Amino acid sequence: MAGAALASPAQPVAQRRPGAVLDWPATLRARRGQPLAAGHLRWRQGLGQPQGLQVFALDCSASMLDSGAFARAKGLLLQWLCRAYLQRMPVALLCFGAGQVQWQLPPRRAPRWNAEWIDPLPGGGGTPLAQAFQAAWQMLARWPEMQPQLWVLSDFRSPDVLALVRERVPPLAHVLVDCEPAAHGGRPFGGAGRLADAWSCAVRLRLPW
Repeated sequence: MAGAALASPAQPVAQRRPGAVLDWPATLRARRGQPLAAGHLRWRQGLGQPQGLQVFALDCSASMLDSGAFARAKGLLLQWLCRAYLQRMPVALLCFGAGQVQWQLPPRRAPRWNAEWIDPLPGGGGTPLAQAFQAAWQMLARWPEMQPQLWVLSDFRSPDVLALVRERVPPLAHVLVDCEPAAHGGRPFGGAGRLADAWSCAVRLRLPW
């Protein structure tokens, strides 16, 4: 589902059978803490098999809004959720910003998503990054049988990163979608890269600009 869509620029097509989806847990095991490369990607047959719960966390902070990343992230999220609906995958959506964390959608089979639902999501305020991770981890701990995967769309421009790199992370696949522009008024903060380096179960992927 989303894994295949997100990683499509690096897909080793010759290694992938029709109907296969990206197996993030197996991919992370193959990565062994190294930078993600095409040779690390592992696939599994997706049709007719139970699908893992895909949890999306969207950063709605002011820094995302100001850089234009918020609009791009919402567009990418819409694509993933539409694909989840077509493949009947279970999803959940967490939004965080302005010092608050809110579940927009609890875990359930993906509904029929459309732009009219995604577009009104507001942006602004600070980035409660640690609070968002804690909320997602607590919820996912209740659904281990669903083989959950966590996708975080953020610029990761938060001092919370300094504490999160020392956090004991649950053993589930984390995909950190780095929405920080290459040049953000000077030297990039690089929060997504710091977390991916510190967490063996995480990969960093750049938001297409």
